[in-house]
Amino acid sequence: MNQRILLLAACLLPAALPAQAPVAAAAPSAPQSTLAAGAVAPDFTTLDVAGKEVRLSDFKGKILVLDFWATWCGPCIASFPHTQEVAAKYKDQGVIVLAAGTSDTKDKFLQWIPANQGKYPDIRFTYDPKERGEDRASSKLYRVRGIPTQFIIGRDGVISAVVVGNSPGDARAEAALAKLGVKVDAAIVAKGEAQLKESAEEDKRRAAEAARLAANPPPPFMPDLGRLKAAAALPDFSLATADGKPAKLSDFRRGKPMIIGLWTAGNGPGDAFLSRWNGLAKAYGDQVDFLGIGGYDSLEALQGWLAKNKDLSFRVAHDGVGKLTPPAKAREQMSPEELKAETARSRAFYERTISMQIGGVLTPVPTTIAMAADGTLIGWSAGFGPNYGETIGNLLLRAGVKLSEADRPKKVTTDAELKAYLDERAARSAAPRVKMLEPGAVAPDFTTTDLAGKPVKLSDYRGKVVVLDFWATWCGPCIASMPHSQEVAAKYKDQGVVVLASCTSDTRDKFESWVKANQAKYPDFVFSHDPAERGADRASAKLYGVGGIPQQFIIGRDGKIAATVTGYLAGEVLLDAALAKAGIKVAPEILAKAEIDRKKRDAMR
Repeated sequence: MNQRILLLAACLLPAALPAQAPVAAAAPSAPQSTLAAGAVAPDFTTLDVAGKEVRLSDFKGKILVLDFWATWCGPCIASFPHTQEVAAKYKDQGVIVLAAGTSDTKDKFLQWIPANQGKYPDIRFTYDPKERGEDRASSKLYRVRGIPTQFIIGRDGVISAVVVGNSPGDARAEAALAKLGVKVDAAIVAKGEAQLKESAEEDKRRAAEAARLAANPPPPFMPDLGRLKAAAALPDFSLATADGKPAKLSDFRRGKPMIIGLWTAGNGPGDAFLSRWNGLAKAYGDQVDFLGIGGYDSLEALQGWLAKNKDLSFRVAHDGVGKLTPPAKAREQMSPEELKAETARSRAFYERTISMQIGGVLTPVPTTIAMAADGTLIGWSAGFGPNYGETIGNLLLRAGVKLSEADRPKKVTTDAELKAYLDERAARSAAPRVKMLEPGAVAPDFTTTDLAGKPVKLSDYRGKVVVLDFWATWCGPCIASMPHSQEVAAKYKDQGVVVLASCTSDTRDKFESWVKANQAKYPDFVFSHDPAERGADRASAKLYGVGGIPQQFIIGRDGKIAATVTGYLAGEVLLDAALAKAGIKVAPEILAKAEIDRKKRDAMR
């Protein structure tokens, strides 16, 4: 079906490719700004692994690095070695690092912290007992939008700087500490100040986008759900009762409008979502039904969740599909035939899920769907956040529910506003895009700069076979592909092959930091950076039509594109085979392996 995509190890620009099947996203809400420098750091309470309360105010008079993190957050874990260095280096100057775990479960923290504390002896690890609740300090008090996020707090309790994210060579925290009187090497301070300036510019761009959304906010729900259009009848999809008996949607209908919630069977929708639904179901149960459907896990998982949540004011069902069991072997170890069968098995599973039965799309969880009394679609929304009151309030009003003043949305979305938003979105989608260049096309020349600031032009390598590799420091699949690309560069350089690793959609500072730290691993690469950075004029997008990275163009000695390689999967030799199309001598056994790799990719389509 047309919603499917091939999930290669590639990063979309500017966001990363999702980990699961295609997802239809509801309209975004205007983001709140993270608490900024100059604000007083709000006090809050966390717990250490012994259950002892640890308050922010316990560290008054110290310089504090407040680091919000979670056990599931890869960038958080990757940042800890550097954070430990900072904590150890400056502790004699009164610097303390408080790593406050957030948006994760108590059990996960109590497992991870004892297992890893020894690696980071100078970091004080705690966790927020509110776990994923909307009252967690990172969200409610500090308005953190992503982690890791560090707040550098002075001895007076005022925030000096905010450091969002982490990358190799990051010196922003050190520069912020220097502003608070900590003695830091001048070169590190200069580097960190440049990075903080860059971050400030990015904050300005985000603020401008937030202002745009605030001035013209998107609607809090969408009228169409995939292929199911507003006012069309929902299919009488299959599901199961909470005790496992086969059922249909019609078995739960009682002649009233219905609000349907989709979430994972074992975890539920979250405490805040659950509280909102319980309150609404109690208040308006005479006018509207609420039905929660747990999916993506077993019936037993749902029953276990129900045992912990007995006082529900609405009915709960199971999706009847259960959990996708893992394959017997890893995908990279499968033959093309096995991979084709596994891909078909996975697709068959997801096609039976509720959102696929309704609209032919996989939606994020939790998902809220409003159905009129006659069984037709009113609208839907994905996720739960500060704007959910507007979402559910508008959907209930459209279902004909008479709401109290307290439950009415602040703004009632009109049909005209919905149409205007959808028309604008359609217009943006219809805007012409550059089609990615195909084999046979002449490779456009463009100029980038190397680590020393020297111009690097594609035409400098005319007469060579060039692997033009578009990448970025933030792109995990790009970095994962580099060891093999280095092998290729070293193996075929005597035949005139050059790997030009052109950094795109990334900042100069990030490029310089990364290359300085990693260039020795890739001695046969020519690293360069596109000064257009994330701008529309960057060569990858404007000239080559690249929509995801890593993306490699193999350019022949005549300057024409001989082949392309999109993404990378561990163990593949597709790049070697692509070079053969440019006249490079490649061993027959490698070409045979590449043919198997190609069949594996075809099997995943």
